[in-house]
Amino acid sequence: SSGINAEYGATVEVDGQQPVRVLIVEGAKDISIKVVDRGAGIPMRLHDHLFDYHYSTAPEPDIHSRIPPLAGFGYGLPLSRLYARYLNGNIRLQSIEGYGTDAVIYLQTLSEEAGEVLPLFNKTSQAKYQIGQMVQDWNVAGPTSRPIWS
Repeated sequence: SSGINAEYGATVEVDGQQPVRVLIVEGAKDISIKVVDRGAGIPMRLHDHLFDYHYSTAPEPDIHSRIPPLAGFGYGLPLSRLYARYLNGNIRLQSIEGYGTDAVIYLQTLSEEAGEVLPLFNKTSQAKYQIGQMVQDWNVAGPTSRPIWS
């Protein structure tokens, strides 16, 4: 048995460009998202820098454009990998200059194996928390205070 529960695929085409294919595969313990493009690819000599902050292979963004730029600042891949690792996953890239790039995002799906349990705050759970020491809220100007949950 392969352990695969579901598989979804899509192809996105933009005028004048090669299509981008997306494949989502759900396994027994994780989900994998593969994004495949057949663009210019990335030269091998640059692979070691792809996850460095402020490093980008995209053209210099025009910050004075009417439309805010989404690429070119060097935050996309490093932050994506940070989020994936926070969720007990990872990102792998394979790029061939002149051919294209494959990116695979792996994410864990089993909540019982999560590294962190995120709290659920609602009226029911609020009764279980006690208000501790009050501290100044750094993002509110003035004498506003907020409780530290204990």
